[in-house]
Amino acid sequence: MAYIKDEEINAIRDSADIVDIISGYLSLKQRGKNFLAVCPFHDDHSPSLVVSRERQMFNCFTCRTGGNVFTFIMKYENVSFVEAVKIVADKIGYNLNITDINDYTTKNKEDYEIMEFTKKFYLNNIFTEQGIKARKYLQERGIDEAIIREFNIGLSLDSKDTLYKLLNNKKYNIDKISDLGLVNKVGLDIYDVFSNRIMIPIEDLKGQVVGFTGRIFNGETDTAKYMNTKETEIFKKGQILFNYHNARKSIREEKCAIVVEGNMDAIKLSASGIKNVVALMGVALSKEQIDVLKKLKVPIILMLDNDSAGLDATVKNGDLLDASDCDVRVVRLTDAKDPDEYIRTKGVDALKDNINHALKYIDFKLEYLKTNKNLNNMEDLITYIKEVISSINSEDDLTKELVISKISKDYEIDAEILKQELNKMPEQKIKEKPEIKVIEKPKLSKYQNAVSKILYSMMCDSTYITVYKNRLGFFKEKKERMLASEIVYYNTVHNNINIADFITYIMRDEDLSAFVNEIISENNNTVVSLDEFNSCVDVVLNILKKDRIVELKMKIKQELDVNKKLELIAKLTELKKEV
Repeated sequence: MAYIKDEEINAIRDSADIVDIISGYLSLKQRGKNFLAVCPFHDDHSPSLVVSRERQMFNCFTCRTGGNVFTFIMKYENVSFVEAVKIVADKIGYNLNITDINDYTTKNKEDYEIMEFTKKFYLNNIFTEQGIKARKYLQERGIDEAIIREFNIGLSLDSKDTLYKLLNNKKYNIDKISDLGLVNKVGLDIYDVFSNRIMIPIEDLKGQVVGFTGRIFNGETDTAKYMNTKETEIFKKGQILFNYHNARKSIREEKCAIVVEGNMDAIKLSASGIKNVVALMGVALSKEQIDVLKKLKVPIILMLDNDSAGLDATVKNGDLLDASDCDVRVVRLTDAKDPDEYIRTKGVDALKDNINHALKYIDFKLEYLKTNKNLNNMEDLITYIKEVISSINSEDDLTKELVISKISKDYEIDAEILKQELNKMPEQKIKEKPEIKVIEKPKLSKYQNAVSKILYSMMCDSTYITVYKNRLGFFKEKKERMLASEIVYYNTVHNNINIADFITYIMRDEDLSAFVNEIISENNNTVVSLDEFNSCVDVVLNILKKDRIVELKMKIKQELDVNKKLELIAKLTELKKEV
């Protein structure tokens, strides 16, 4: 597991401007001192994410997600803290002193280790004498050594159990190796699942190897062209998009994501300089995959195989993405069965031209619905128009109006008649939106509101820490006391405090980190004045004294010793005067 020194983490955070980093992911608009953006962490349609350059923090007032630059990268990229630090370091050109970035979870640590070892074994094989034929095959398909290394493409040897023996020698459990889909057990016989195939590693969204695709290359006709690792605890096809981890940066830069059908298509496009490409892991996109694509906040271009199955998959996935409110576009390549063949026959520039002129999904759908219909035939024309009206039933009003206008003009049909047909459609005329996960702010008590302001101000300025220590030094709730203690400790060690750096420091404690996020959301990036801070301290002191009065009254009631009871009454009287 990777480890980064606190000094380096702080140096990276200090050098990274959160506005510059987030603007590489989202469109920011300046409003006064802050910047606004549509929040990517919930189904946001009006800017609710605020980015503060002064505080080096972001905060969404709707879903209450907030933090510093590392927090944003972790949540947006779906990566660990260590990987987030590495990403930020790369963006600012910081030479991070780290070699191992794989941040395996404790639960599946050995699974990932086995997969990583297997990847390196296959990669090593392809550069040996036994890999000459496989390398030649790849070179003929336009995949050179640089791309082989970029995608860690390897070779499973033409042998029965070479991989098993290696893993067994490293003392890995045979049942675990079998569960990961690398070897098969038949009675006492154990053999490698993959033999004499070009091996393409499959990475999860974090870039960890979780499976493999094996492809034949010797022209075999008696076996499947492709073979995938079976689904395992760490490999769920519905949660993965092939090449997503590598493509994220290019997707942001190119402002679109291209979705192709197969691994080799993604690799070939990448080899041709088109890096913003991911591949399906099956025929239809899952909800999890759609959520990943939607979060990118860029147009999604479907460029699937040019056959009937590819056409059906385009419509099926296009409908799913469109229903999820994604900006969907379509490229259908002619005179080639897939993007790989198109590049070989037409060239990469022709492919890029297709991508630049991708059809909006609704335009593609209108053409698709004409398939196998003679629109000069009245019956086919009526069927087509009804299918069009059904297709736009869940679209927004503007799209409906534009489509109806087009159909009316193209086929000389009164637009009012088309609108009447649309109104006859069953209910559910609004496109189904995913549930918006909005956390409503609970109403804070007077005490909670004061504590929140005190803690937030302490995280922002050491002046407030001094006042806290001199006048208060205590809170009712354990998490409040623990956070205050951490703030005081951090300020003592560093002789200063900065909220963005403190967020990084407190990330090691999940509960306190979540509490800090709540406080950030409650205070809207606003530090109270010193007078207001003292007023908040007065509120807390007063409430603590009132609690003490209740406690003393209970003790007086229970105390049997007359002298002790008188002492307690004296304390109670004094406290009442103070309150």
